[in-house]
Order: sequence, then C-alpha cells, then structure tokens
Amino acid sequence: MKKPKARGPAPTASTEALQARASEALRQQRFKEAVDLFKLLVRQDPRPEWKQGLAEAYEGRARTLAAKGMFKEAAMVLENTLALDGTLQVPLFYLDCLIRDGQQQKAATHALLYVGRESTLPAEARGDLEDLTASLLMVVPVRPAPAQPGASAPTGPAAERNRWLEAAATACGALEAWVAGQPTAEVEPLLGRISLRSRFRPVRLLLKALLDGPQEAERSRRLLGSIPPRSAFFSLREAVEAVLSGDRGVDADLWLRLTPLQRRFVAEARGLPAGSAEFLARSDEAARGGPGTLFNFLIRQSALPQAEIRSACLNLLPQTPDRIQQFEKAFGPLSPPERERIQALAAEARGEWARAERFWRNAARSVPDSDPQAGLIRGVIYRHLAWLAERHREIEGNPESRDSSPVVDYLEASYEADPDYVPGMLQLIGRYRDDDQPKDWHRLAEEAAQRFPDTSAVLQAATESAVSRKAFKKAAGFARRLLRIDPINVGVRRQMIELAIAHARKQVRSKRPDLAVKDLAAAAEWERADTPSAALRIARGLAGLQAGESAAAEALVQEGVRLAGGGVAGWFRAMVETLLMRMDKPHAERVRKELGRARQAESPTRDAVLAVIATFGQAEEGEGVKRALQDLLVSMTPWLEKAAGLDWPAAEFQTVADALARFEAFGLLRDYAHAARRRDPTNRDWQFYDIAARTQGHPERMSILDENILDQLGQAATDRNDLQTAMRIRRFLEGNVGSPYGRRRRPPPSGLDDAFDADAIDELIEMLTETMPRDLTRDLRGMARELGREAAIATLSEMFRHAPMMPDLPEEMIREVCAAMIDNALAVPGRSQPARRGRG
Repeated sequence: MKKPKARGPAPTASTEALQARASEALRQQRFKEAVDLFKLLVRQDPRPEWKQGLAEAYEGRARTLAAKGMFKEAAMVLENTLALDGTLQVPLFYLDCLIRDGQQQKAATHALLYVGRESTLPAEARGDLEDLTASLLMVVPVRPAPAQPGASAPTGPAAERNRWLEAAATACGALEAWVAGQPTAEVEPLLGRISLRSRFRPVRLLLKALLDGPQEAERSRRLLGSIPPRSAFFSLREAVEAVLSGDRGVDADLWLRLTPLQRRFVAEARGLPAGSAEFLARSDEAARGGPGTLFNFLIRQSALPQAEIRSACLNLLPQTPDRIQQFEKAFGPLSPPERERIQALAAEARGEWARAERFWRNAARSVPDSDPQAGLIRGVIYRHLAWLAERHREIEGNPESRDSSPVVDYLEASYEADPDYVPGMLQLIGRYRDDDQPKDWHRLAEEAAQRFPDTSAVLQAATESAVSRKAFKKAAGFARRLLRIDPINVGVRRQMIELAIAHARKQVRSKRPDLAVKDLAAAAEWERADTPSAALRIARGLAGLQAGESAAAEALVQEGVRLAGGGVAGWFRAMVETLLMRMDKPHAERVRKELGRARQAESPTRDAVLAVIATFGQAEEGEGVKRALQDLLVSMTPWLEKAAGLDWPAAEFQTVADALARFEAFGLLRDYAHAARRRDPTNRDWQFYDIAARTQGHPERMSILDENILDQLGQAATDRNDLQTAMRIRRFLEGNVGSPYGRRRRPPPSGLDDAFDADAIDELIEMLTETMPRDLTRDLRGMARELGREAAIATLSEMFRHAPMMPDLPEEMIREVCAAMIDNALAVPGRSQPARRGRG
C-alpha cells in the first residue's frame, strides 16, 4: 500500500487562527511547524508580513541544522528565501554554511551578487560581507563574463563587480609572485597596484610585511594592527605575525592558537628545514593530548632553540604545576616572580581568587628594583589584579585602604609603579569619576594634562573634569589644545557650548544678561561652520531679549528654533530655556504662546516627541527646575497623548517611558503602556511600565502578583540577553534612587523581628478576626467567592498596605494576616476561631 502524503494544517482553519498559530510556533522556535503554517498563509494571500514570517522560520530552521553540523542542508533551507535577484536577507550565514560544506566556488559566486547593490545590512555586517567576498575571490578566482560584440560597457552593479574582479586579479597576481619567490623589486610594483581603499588592502599589507621581514617587525606590526579580528584576513594576519617573530621566537600563546594549516605556512615562509614540518605535525598531535603531554614533548626537543622551548614550557606550567621540578632540572631554577606567577595563574584556573590575589601581590613584590623593567612588570600585574577585582568579589585589594574599592587600589598601585602608561592613568581617572571621588578625579586629570600635554585622550579627560566643576576658563584652555590636535572633535565642542550656556543661565538669573550675551557670543568659536548649534542660538537670542535687544535677538531665537526642528520641538526647546534662565514674564509668555500655536497646528511625530524628550533629558537638575518642567509637561500632555498610539520601536518607546517616569507623568506613562499592549500583545514588556505607572513609582505599593510579573519579565529579559531591560526592572524592584522611577522601597523598621515575632503576629490575627464586623465578614466572603481565595488575599493585602493606621509590616506578614481574615470569613456562618499559623 502506498504511504499517504503527510498533511499540513487543515486548510479550513481561519486565517486569524493560522496566523496566531504560526506566530506562536515562531516565537517558541518550533521552526519546522512555523514553515508549514506560514506556507499555508502565503498561498492564501502573499502578504509582506507573512512572507517575512516564512523567511524568519526558514532562517531559524537553517540555524538549527547548522548547529548540528548539517551545513549543506542548512544552505538548502536558506535557498528557499532567495529573492528574485538571487540575494538573501542573511548572506553572511548562508556563505558560512557554503564554506563549511566546502562549496567555496558557489560561495564566491553568491558573494559577488551583493557587490554594487544597495544593502539593508548594518554597516558592520556590510563590511564583514565585503571582507569575506574579497577573501573568497583570493581563494576562488572568478572570471568576469565575456563582453558581447557590439554591447555597451556595463554600468551600475555589473560595472562595480568587474572592478572588484580586476582588483582581485591584481591581488592574486601579487600573491602568486611572492609565492613563486620573485625578488622584492618585482613584487613591490604589483603591491602598489592594490588600492588601499579597496577591500583587498589587507593583501597588500600582509605581503608588504612579509617582504620587509623581521628587520622591520615594529613597522610591520603597526601595519598588521589595522586588520581587525573580525576580518576574514585575520587568520592570515596571525600566521604572518608568527613568521615575523624572528629571533624572538613565536609567542607561545599565539603558536597554540594557530591551526595546523597556519603552522605549515609559518614553517614554509620562514624557510624551516623539512624536519621542522615533521616537528609541527608531532607538536599538533601532542597538543591534542593536553598540556602535560605537550610539555613532555617540548622539553625533549634538545635540537631546537632552548630559549623558545623554555618560553613555551614556562607558559604551560600554570596548567601543569606538577612539572615545575622537571622544568627546573632542564632549564635551571625559576626566578621568584616566575614562581609566583605560575602559582597565581594556577589558582585562577581553579577559581581560587583570594589565593590568586596573594600570589600576584607576592609576584609584584618579588620583582627586583634593579630590573630595568621592574615598574612595567609591576604595573602589568596590578592592572591585571584590577581587572580581576572588577569580576570577582573575593579580590580584597589593599588591606590598609578602607575607603576605596579594590579596583581603585590596584589601579593606584599600577599608576605609582608605571606612571608613563597612559591607558592605565585614564582608567584610574574614569574610575575616580564613576566612584564619586571628585577630588581625586580632578587632581589626577590636572596632573595628567601637565605630564602629557599633547595626548588627545588626556586632554579630553581634563576637559571633562573642568566642565564637571564648571571651571570654564580651564575647560576652554584644555579644549583649545585638544582641538589643535583633533579639530573634528564634536564631543568637546558640544561640551564647551553646553558649559557656556550653563554659565550664561546663571548670569541671566543674577540679572546680568549683558554679560551672558557677551559670553555666548564668544562661545560661537566652539561651533563648526557646517553644524551650527540650535541651543546656542536660542540661548543667545533669549539673553539678548532679556538685555533689551529686540530685532537681532528675535532673529537668533527664530533661527535656533528652526535648527532645533521647528514647530513643537523647536519652540519646546526655547520654552525650556526660558524656564532655566527664569526669563521675565513677558518674554516667557511670548514663547509659551508660540509653543501653544505649534501644538495646535502640528500633529505629533516620533521624531518630534523624541526631540521633546531629549530636551527634558538635557535640562539641569534642581527641585525648582524640576517642578517648572513638570508643570510644562502637564501643558504638553494632550499633545503627547496623541503620540501614544504611534508605531514606537522598542528602544525609542523605552526612552520616552523613562523620561515620563523621571518627571512623574505617570498618567501619560500608563497611556503609552496600554497603547504598547494594543500594538503588540505578545510583547509583555509593556506590563513593567503599566505597573510603574499604577504604583506611581513606589515599588512598595506593588501587589504580590505585580512582583511575580516583574520577576518573570526580568528573567525573560535576561534569557534573551536584554540586559538593559533586566537592569531597569531590577532597579525598580530594589527601589534605587538612581533609577528613573526614583523611589526607594521603604525599609522595614529596625527591630522588626523583635517587635513582630510569631506570637505577636498570632495575636494580631486573633484580634482582627475576633473583632471583624459581620458586614466586613460578609464582604470578604463575597470577594473571595467572586475572585477566588488567592486574588482576594492579594486585593486585601493591597488595601492593608495603604491603610494609614496599619503597622509597617513586611509583605509576607501582611499577606499572612489577610489570608487569615479571608479564611475566617469563608468559615462562617457563625463566628469561627481564627486561623492559626503553623509552627515550623
């Protein structure tokens, strides 16, 4: 009997039901089922969203196959999503599957399809695709299609593909010349034909480094450093670096990272004898046996340079500390720093962080002062300890230091030992800033600027330090020096403009608008001609109006509003500036009327709302200012309410929601949360904002159900690696003042365990249940029957939590009391005995 064909979902299912099932299957990563369901939908009606869902299901299925090593099958599944022009939405994944399946020719041909085309890929992924295309064309040369007689020259993507193929042929020619051993004088002209602006630039850099040889190793390292780890040419870069190691010997860590193919390349490029190739094969085999086997193999290689063998064996000792005696017998005793380093790395491998810290500190102390590299070695050790301290709480730091963190302790020790290491100094400056140590921050920033007056990163840090303490003249001096080195530094220009505006606000508030006008005019030096500052124009104009100027000042305000986006966005920025400057009432009212007219004439857009929110975020802190901004936000409420139903992407929605919470616009926040639920019911993140709005930013007002919901949302965010959302939820649950929801959860009163012990709680339950009025008992019984016991307890707990006469009990105690009251009500008719708590 012929086996009947497998049937898909019943075609009689409604479109809505099929769509719901398909979306749910995709969300739960049941990709094969999702493919079948979306196929049915697309056959009925090829809607773009269903076709996109089908493509996502195919991609998910392909990734599942690839994870099992079934690359050929994964590529075949992805080919179901080919567009009419032969391209895919995930070209990098498809090419990876083809390459892993050994289909390099097909991969190269497919990669060429994307050359010269408009792409929706992110910039980084576009660069990766172009790098991969270039590397494939070096391995599998592709010939351009022959021109037809009488046909015109190709244009557009076809012309760009031909240029790529010509560049690939040039790069291949240079590589072949080097492989053939042609003289440097003949290879270098071929390298000069490889454009440094093309994606074949790494080939030119790699071959140039090989031609220069070990004698130009430092220059070659700088050239190779421009080939990033993401590049498809990075594996070749590592092999070339091993070739250029010269007399220093190959770095042991680098050598162990190389594949057998890379090691053969190194052997041939360095002209090693045939026996070396055999050694490489045997060392590969030993490495697969583990560090102990590799150590035993290496230590027996008496014919090889012993300095290199010693270095390789020394780096294996942390993994094989039982071989120390064998090592010393072969190479002589270890120095004290080497011995401590081995013990420290071994302790790290075992996760014994306190022991590792002790051994590292001993290693730093054991470095002799007579060693010319003593400061550098100690600095490296202390910076490594700082790195460990950031990740492991067991690292305690300096036992004599009580105020600073272990990270700061070790960064300070590193700076003291190796003060010329600029990145370490900058890291310490940043740590002082983040740990709220302003005196140390400003002191070290000033010191760094004096010691390294021509280093842009140091001047940037010194400028930020001066800006934070409103030292306008110092900041201006640092900024001018920085701009001489880095004239296109948008960040420092913006900082100086913001500092000048903040200073001018104080002058206007002090009734000296004339000085504000003068200083703001001077601040124009920080603008770039092609990027005028809307904030500076508005501030100059408002200060001028306050100083009695009219036409010129009005023109500046109008220009600033236009630069800020015009309409609501522009006039809102101007209105905020009038509040921050505390302008006279006639000027403020005039701006307020312009803002009101703009709100009437303009429907909200996402860009306009985000501009308004950004203006809120840039406002200075202070209770007086915050109250004024809250009042302004109230006047903006009708306009912002209209924007709740816009199609907000998740990141933009979170930005708006956090700003509304910061200014306690909880009614608006709840409107936005409910609109988010209507837009995408499957995305439950809206519930966090709904709970934050409903509790007015007070986490202690949450019900147990609310807390359970937030716990689930936080775990789901962590599972999908959305750390920002997970952190936002955690901050709210903990009631951190620094969170945008800024209410600290009320701590339990001191001595709570003594004041409300088990007997006291039993007495409270007994008192409440025995004195409950019959009407209340009847109401509670009706509530429990209508809502169910658990929901009734949660509702009663919420009422108790906000009752003014209720003791400030922990959540679990309130719930216990309410559970007893509900159970007592359900036990009537008649007055029952109160439910007593069990004794554990």
